[in-house]
Amino acid sequence: MFRVQKRMCQTCIYRSDSTLDLARLEAACADRRMPGHFAKFRECHHAKPRSGVCCRGFWEAHKDHFDAGQLAQRLKLVEFVDVDYLRDRNVTRGRRRWKAESVNTKLSRGT
Repeated sequence: MFRVQKRMCQTCIYRSDSTLDLARLEAACADRRMPGHFAKFRECHHAKPRSGVCCRGFWEAHKDHFDAGQLAQRLKLVEFVDVDYLRDRNVTRGRRRWKAESVNTKLSRGT
């Protein structure tokens, strides 16, 4: 099965309000021999590292432009999963969930 995140994360680089340089990030996955095609896919940053869960934003934008995505669709092997390793890890460790607003507030105050 080819696992894809069920929903786009709140901090996904593919969100329209993301300030990250998407072209530069996609260049890291691009197939240099075939323009418009990807040699690999972007893993979801909320999934466990090296878990093989495809980012939902990447899937929506490029599911037909990388080999694993094409094959999984043709063979009906796409499985949509709901994993959030970051949330689960913070809950089990008793930590407060990270919030961008609190970090931005601290940075603007210089603390």
